[in-house]
Amino acid sequence: MKRIILPFILLVLSMNLNAQMTIENFDYGAISGTSADTLTNPARGGNVWRRHSGTTGPVTYKGTSLSYAGYSSSGIGGSAGFTFATGFAEDVNRVTTSFNTGSVYISYLLNISNAGGAGSSDAYFFHLLDTSFMTAFRGRQFIRNGSVANTFNIGLGKSATSTPAYSSVDYPLNTPILVVMKYTFDPLAQDSVRCYIFTSGVPSTEPTTAQVIAVDVTAGDLARINAVAIRQHPTGSTMVGTIDGIRVSNSWANSALPVNLTSFEGQITEHQTTLLTWTTASEINNKGFEIESSQDGINFETIGFAEGVGNSKTTQKYHFEHHSNANAFYRLNQIDFDGKSTYSHVVSVNNTNTETNLTPNPFNDYIEITTNATITRAEVVDIQGKIVLSENLQSNVAKIDAKELLNGIYFIKIYQGDAVITKRIIKTN
Repeated sequence: MKRIILPFILLVLSMNLNAQMTIENFDYGAISGTSADTLTNPARGGNVWRRHSGTTGPVTYKGTSLSYAGYSSSGIGGSAGFTFATGFAEDVNRVTTSFNTGSVYISYLLNISNAGGAGSSDAYFFHLLDTSFMTAFRGRQFIRNGSVANTFNIGLGKSATSTPAYSSVDYPLNTPILVVMKYTFDPLAQDSVRCYIFTSGVPSTEPTTAQVIAVDVTAGDLARINAVAIRQHPTGSTMVGTIDGIRVSNSWANSALPVNLTSFEGQITEHQTTLLTWTTASEINNKGFEIESSQDGINFETIGFAEGVGNSKTTQKYHFEHHSNANAFYRLNQIDFDGKSTYSHVVSVNNTNTETNLTPNPFNDYIEITTNATITRAEVVDIQGKIVLSENLQSNVAKIDAKELLNGIYFIKIYQGDAVITKRIIKTN
């Protein structure tokens, strides 16, 4: 039965959503060159990866990693190899961060060395699951021979009852590609699954068109996603492949982008400055971060720059101090050495020590400002950013004559020394 969630309305002034994620780089040390090099061996990934079906033909642990320029999990640790063969070969899964709302992005590198046949409705190599319901496999990824020699197509099926939809593009054998599956929970209809496939580069934002969209079916949707699985189908197919750099997140940026920003926060310090802090889990080609500030959350200006470390596979921490205690919005513009850039989410920093009241709002002829700090200047700007009123002051109480303004929405900037507070105001008759 489909989940039903009652609608609700949440009114907020600002929101900071920190993405949750799981990273699997198969970083389990050097291989031994023996039969012990299996993914479920406790000496390898056995404390993370578990067998859930099959008794023969284990998923192998490889000591080399797949490489893909611009991907956050490129060239780290080892990788996992799978092979389709007759008999009940091993299928394995690992637990990830649990998701039950919104969209989940599952990205990974894939290298196919043998496509191994036309494929069937059951011949798939990767899927999502809820470990409390081990037979409900969703987001099934398939492989079949391409239309020309030495190529393959990628397919996607929502569940066991759906026929997989395949990409129309032929992808070359023995060449790593980047696959990003998107599973979207829909509380009012059926969940959806789609797939983006890249042969070079990593888009800074989610593309508008997916290469494959799974056919919708009425099969029961997952209550949650909390694991990914590698499958070796027991058919006569000779498909052979390698998978690496699996990333599971509720954010496109953290699933695929070369700089993995895991946190970005701001706060007013005891010295009445604004301290911004952020963390990256990994970096590729990162020149650095432009720090931008805004009084209205719309128009931003650059206030500083923090150099990046270039390339990193470990956590990096950054900070920037803005000599302002005003309420403001901040964002980061991450810049690569090749000039490409990506914006972070916006954070709002509020100074709880500064109290500023505007009355009335909406207003007619006058607007009165009352604050516990000295006001040095007040400016009223329209929605295009043009200053329509300006007064120099030296008081913590001010009455602004605004009867000549036309009806509409404005912003009032209240200057208190180096600090600037911006508030939205409405003029009515």
